Amino acid sequence: MSAKFTDEEKNHLRIQMIQSGFRMLKTDGIRGVNIDKLTKQCYVAKGSFYTLFESKTEFLYQIMVYKRQESKDKITDYLSEDGTLPRSGLRLYLHWLADENPNIFSYLDGQHTRWLVSKWPPEYLENEENDEQTARRIISLLAAPKENPDWQLFCNYLKLLALTLNSRELLIEDATERLIDNLIETACNCICDDFRHHPDPYKAGMPVI
Repeated sequence: MSAKFTDEEKNHLRIQMIQSGFRMLKTDGIRGVNIDKLTKQCYVAKGSFYTLFESKTEFLYQIMVYKRQESKDKITDYLSEDGTLPRSGLRLYLHWLADENPNIFSYLDGQHTRWLVSKWPPEYLENEENDEQTARRIISLLAAPKENPDWQLFCNYLKLLALTLNSRELLIEDATERLIDNLIETACNCICDDFRHHPDPYKAGMPVI
C-alpha cells in the first residue's frame, strides 16, 4: 500500500473506512461490520484494510476514538460569536449527541460488548479521568457556569442519557423524547448558572453557527 498511496491518501482512506464502519455498526451491529464489504465500498483491496488496521477489534477501537474526538470538536458549532457556549447552545449540542449517538457500545448487545472489551487492553476503555477532562472542557466554554459546577453529576446524567438511548424498546414510546429532553435539561442544570439571570443569545434570535 505504501507504494501506491501517499500519507494524505492513507489518512483519507482511513477516515473513509472508519465512517463507513460506523454506519455499518449503527445499522447491523458488530456482525454488520464486514471487512470484505467495507473495502469494496472504499474501492480498495482487502489487504489495504490490514495495512491501516491491525485487526477488526483494533478497527472498532479506532472508530470509538474517531467518534469521541468528533464529538468533542462538534461543540464549537454551538459557540456564540464571543466564543462562549450559551445554555441553549449546550442543550443543542447534547441533543446532537443524542441524535448522533456516537457511543459504539450503543450498537452492541451484552455478549458482543463483553467480547470486545476482553480483546482490548484496559487503557482502551473510557475512565473517570477522561470523563472529567471532557466535562471540564465544556464547563470552561460556558457563558454562565455555576460557581461550583458538579461535573460528576453532569457526566452521570449523560450516562443515563446513553442508557436511555440504548433501552428505547423498554420505554413508553410516547414519553421517550420528553425523557431525553428532561435528562438534557437536568444535565445542564448541574453546570450552568440560572439562565434567567443571563441573557441567552440563542433566545434573542442569534442563528446557530
